[in-house]
Amino acid sequence: MRILLLSDTHGKLAVINSLAAETRADAVIHAGDFGFYDDESHQRISDRELRLHINHSGLDAATRDELLALPREQRNEASRRLCPLSELPLFIEGQQRFEVPVYAVWGNHEDKEVVEKFFRMELQLPNLFVLSHRKAHEVGPALVYGVGGNLLPGPKMLQGSIAGGSGRIWGTLSQYVELVATVDGHVGHAGPRIFVTHVSPGKEPFIELLAARTRADYTVSGHMGAPCPMTWNQFAVRSAGEAGARLQQALLETRKSCVDANGSDPERVEQAFLFIGQIPEETTRLGRGARVPRWYCGMTHVNLPDADVGYAVLDLTHEGARMSTFSR
Repeated sequence: MRILLLSDTHGKLAVINSLAAETRADAVIHAGDFGFYDDESHQRISDRELRLHINHSGLDAATRDELLALPREQRNEASRRLCPLSELPLFIEGQQRFEVPVYAVWGNHEDKEVVEKFFRMELQLPNLFVLSHRKAHEVGPALVYGVGGNLLPGPKMLQGSIAGGSGRIWGTLSQYVELVATVDGHVGHAGPRIFVTHVSPGKEPFIELLAARTRADYTVSGHMGAPCPMTWNQFAVRSAGEAGARLQQALLETRKSCVDANGSDPERVEQAFLFIGQIPEETTRLGRGARVPRWYCGMTHVNLPDADVGYAVLDLTHEGARMSTFSR
């Protein structure tokens, strides 16, 4: 099974098919900022989000300046023509299609209304599987699961199932609890587990905590704007004690930010974090008789740049796994 790993296409979706063909991939995993926009998204995103899109559109400087100087409604119409938010409408209309299965989380720059349509399955596309906290997928020998959006501890984490608006999305505590429960339902899965998240576990230790809690073998993330694909694990950068303390500190700080939030239900919040914090007590041998948590040296993190900068390929066989990374 060959899986293409990529992220941050920002609506330029044709590259998914071209890279899948180039790498002979059987499936694709996408780590967010996919381009979940439709023809009405211009009306819903904030002026800041639209300006950000124009500035990163690839248009020449003079055209960008002209667009940014227009009043909002005129800017909407001009940007629809010159730099559409996404190629997704072409897929929705059937003019294009994904050639291999694509498993994608949403990022932090997306239209919440479009994401919710996919989440509720009101909108479905052939070969596109939007990863959410309520379903894990068997992709060859792997169990693939994930959660999208930004990580914003505090009041925003206590909002509804999918939170955000105006072109931004963030994760919520209820999503994280449901994700853990979903993966717990696959306790008998014997193959590798791939946790897909927009936010990097290297940047946000709470995300690594979720990965350890769900016994992930790999995490796949984007969001950082990295200059090349980065593959690492905690064994390479910290002692086992330091790595464990990092996760516990993330749990305590994130829990406190939610308990202290106005309008929170402290008992419910405490129960949620107690559930999330139950990291499996699996260990593995690490030379000279020492034993360490399995996740410490058995969980590999893959942080990806924008798709036009680089990507990775994961080959899964009966003998094991092989990772290759590619940079432009």
